[in-house]
Amino acid sequence: MKKLFAFDLDGVLIDSLPNMKMSWEIVKLEHKIDVPFSEYEKHIGKPFYNILNELDINHNRSQIKETYDEASNLALDEVKIYPNAIRVLQELKDRGCKIAICTSKDINRVKNVIGSLILDGEKFPKFDYVCSPKQGLRGKPAPDQLLYTMAFCNVDPSDTVYVGDMDTDRQCAERAGVDFIHAEYGYGRCEVSVKSIKTLISLLD
Repeated sequence: MKKLFAFDLDGVLIDSLPNMKMSWEIVKLEHKIDVPFSEYEKHIGKPFYNILNELDINHNRSQIKETYDEASNLALDEVKIYPNAIRVLQELKDRGCKIAICTSKDINRVKNVIGSLILDGEKFPKFDYVCSPKQGLRGKPAPDQLLYTMAFCNVDPSDTVYVGDMDTDRQCAERAGVDFIHAEYGYGRCEVSVKSIKTLISLLD
């Protein structure tokens, strides 16, 4: 069995698409941006400033991010934990595996999400590490965050699996030398997938 299961957050552990759409619509209104959410959605999984680069938005970038983050934090009721996500994470911990988050979402929003969301009266179990974009680490699809996560958890690539929903996640895992599981229920498409997070348990037996 693998020793470390690292997860992307959006589209894997949580369904945050309605929250993202609402936040982007507020950005469009506040900053007079005419880029539709359908274009933003194509780049989900990349760090926010990288998405702005892809959308050719080069003005008021820090203000835009501040607006987006504030809107996202105020609309946490639009974010839902996927069914069975908490149970699967706890099962992994009960089996002696380490669990981690490796996401492009900034650390403050990650803490808000994993600390406040509840599913059937339960919260996320304690993660061994949460890696968000930080100085010195390139964002996905670069392998930096995943490599840093493995180093912090003291686990080799051969003993690690990364669960993501976007092709940027697949590329990140491939470049880090770890196995990849695609969450088909998320926002992107890959060749090899699991249809629900519950399916992960069957892969362990």
